[in-house]
Amino acid sequence: MNTVSARPAHRIDRRTVLRSALLGTAGAVALGGTAAALAPARARAEDAGIRGQDVSSHQGEVDWAAQKELGSRFAYCKTTQGNWYTNEFFSQQYGGSYDAGLVHGAYHWAEPGNSDPVEECEFFLKNDGGWTDDGRTMPGMLDVEDNPGGLSQAELQAWVTEWIDHYRKETGRTPVVYTGAWFWDDQVGPQWSPENAPLHVAHYKPDPPVGVEIPGTWNAWEIWQYSDSGPFAGDSNLFHGSEAQFESFVTDADYDPVSN
Repeated sequence: MNTVSARPAHRIDRRTVLRSALLGTAGAVALGGTAAALAPARARAEDAGIRGQDVSSHQGEVDWAAQKELGSRFAYCKTTQGNWYTNEFFSQQYGGSYDAGLVHGAYHWAEPGNSDPVEECEFFLKNDGGWTDDGRTMPGMLDVEDNPGGLSQAELQAWVTEWIDHYRKETGRTPVVYTGAWFWDDQVGPQWSPENAPLHVAHYKPDPPVGVEIPGTWNAWEIWQYSDSGPFAGDSNLFHGSEAQFESFVTDADYDPVSN
């Protein structure tokens, strides 16, 4: 069972940051966070194909049989943050989703500037953040939506690159990058994206993100996070493509992202 270290502060949940950044003065309309505003997005996503979710300690122990019954096919589970925090519910979430028949994967909340990228990546790998060629495990995911060290764009780009390169070297897979245009374009830079990294994009609006709504130099998304309030526990997601493309995403060490 994972435990939380004694470090006192800066444990953040993705949805807290996204809400503060995306809600702004326009409230739920800007975010698309009300049930009414999210209904079209849910309808499109639920009709579109391969749906899944991501969870953290905020969801506690998840009833994975119920999630599967609702139609969830995959789950990303937060395991680590920085070089100090582990999700105490990770074992139940990661193992439970797998046991229920979902494809599973782990994600890491980055704290650039607070610690070395290789150190953070190693911490992630030591807490089940790696990739297994078992046909049921997705590549690890780097959650980039915080800049606690106040790094410059060039410094953030270097930090993300080093983390990704180390993960790729240790696992043979290129990790997914989770972010939103609201953070990436301002903090990391609108004219840069890591090479060959699939994009998991946060975009809580009725329609999938296009154009400037897609961060950096990505031109398409692999996974669209369209809701943080259902239908699944945690955040609800849609994979971009077909069954064959999803199988390749999960199993192919040389997977070619749709944005390439």
